[in-house]
Amino acid sequence: MEERIIIKNGRCMTMDERQTADWIVIEGERILAVGDGDGWQEFAQGSHRLIDGQQRTVLPGFIDSHFHMVITGLAENFVNLEGARNFRSIGRSIKAARAKKKGELIVAKFLDATRLEEKRLPDRTVLDKYCNDAPVAVYSADYHVLILNTYGILYFKVPFTLDGVDLDEKGMPTGIFTNQAGSRLDTLIFNSFSDEDIDEAVSSTMDKMLGCGITTIAAMEGGNMNFAFGEDKQCEFIYQHGKKYPIDMELFYQTTNVDYVVEKGLKRLGGNLYLDGTMGARTAALSFDYADAPGCRGLFCIDENYLKDVVCRCYEKNLQVALDAIGDRAIELALDAFELAISKFGRKDHRSRIEHAELITEAQMKRAAELGVILSMTPAYEGIWGDKGGMYEQRLGGHYGRSNQFRQIFDSGIIVCGGSDSDITDPNPMVGIHDAVNHPVTCHRVSLEEALRMYTIHGAYALFKEDEIGSLTPGKVADVIILGQNLSKISPDRLKTVKTAVTIKRGKVIVEG
Repeated sequence: MEERIIIKNGRCMTMDERQTADWIVIEGERILAVGDGDGWQEFAQGSHRLIDGQQRTVLPGFIDSHFHMVITGLAENFVNLEGARNFRSIGRSIKAARAKKKGELIVAKFLDATRLEEKRLPDRTVLDKYCNDAPVAVYSADYHVLILNTYGILYFKVPFTLDGVDLDEKGMPTGIFTNQAGSRLDTLIFNSFSDEDIDEAVSSTMDKMLGCGITTIAAMEGGNMNFAFGEDKQCEFIYQHGKKYPIDMELFYQTTNVDYVVEKGLKRLGGNLYLDGTMGARTAALSFDYADAPGCRGLFCIDENYLKDVVCRCYEKNLQVALDAIGDRAIELALDAFELAISKFGRKDHRSRIEHAELITEAQMKRAAELGVILSMTPAYEGIWGDKGGMYEQRLGGHYGRSNQFRQIFDSGIIVCGGSDSDITDPNPMVGIHDAVNHPVTCHRVSLEEALRMYTIHGAYALFKEDEIGSLTPGKVADVIILGQNLSKISPDRLKTVKTAVTIKRGKVIVEG
């Protein structure tokens, strides 16, 4: 029999009806008991390990409801342009990588044009100044824009007839690619990595994830910026190898081929099924003009009738479906599809999801609540782009303040789960929790407990796993974390500084700081 673990003297936030407890007892892979006072002592018989919680917060293991596992692992080796403030700093980073790579493909990430002095994306002529003898591919901060140098354009041979190829006044490609062209490039880049490369990359991220208390993720793999109609390399990797890693990965297969998912015995489809683009790329589908691009209202990435057919097929086959929609027009399209599917196949516990839903309106909140739709949202977006003068205000202008209205969404009765969209934002759940509690627009803020529910019991519910994980309830799987501090004693503006001291996965202490 495995050693019994007793955590005493903790400030347990159980995330169930009990709400709080002083201690928790773990036996094998399950939670045996929770309670108050000195009741733990009756379990301290025979072989056991006693952990003093030292009045620190004890929680269920964090659940990240929107995580790109393969990209997160591989991107650890990309050139990081997060701090770039002008073309010169971009160039320095690329030249440094070129010196190490010696003619190999250079991939860079996290380029945010709104933070550059030039206030625009660099084109191929800019990148050519710093590297003209090896392919260079630069991802925007949201991964929805790709920029190639001239060598890269010739290397990847992307057809100029595809939608999303930016052309100059002479009809020549500028090196900036979005939409279909960006999708093709994205697929080519990630297909260049072998399974061995991916395994090494994913394995290397496990300690970091467990170290910040993540014990389960919704793995939104494959098809970035695209619709894969069958087999997808990234999805296949997680499907075949995901169970070997210490973190549970609940795969959302990126495809519109419903039968393919059913044949594989999977329960979920989508996650990256983009209905529109992003606000950063001005491709999120809005009902109003972008403030910094009059006449532009974004775009749809999928035919409305085709989408409705896919969603109805999911309902028919009892598959959970997750649609990625950011702008209010795209959210309306998602709700229309769910409503049609319910009218055809009845109202069951489908737990259909909209990923991100940044610009959901109050009327759409009401519809989503009535339809039982779950919103899987990314609070850390507000920390990156939500401050006054940030990207959200630049894009939305007078509509600034409508993004990620957590308070109103919670009050509408919608189940909201939280994710990092890693590696677009920091995967540490305490960062997302911080940004939900400290939303730049005060009236959109939620309480600490509500933010924690997004990353625990709501995340479990959004995966049909609430009977197994998400709360410190006897009988559930013993995914338990101890934070380094007592959250009730922490100022709200310091939440993102709180570390995870202990991570227990399925009854085993994996991390102990």
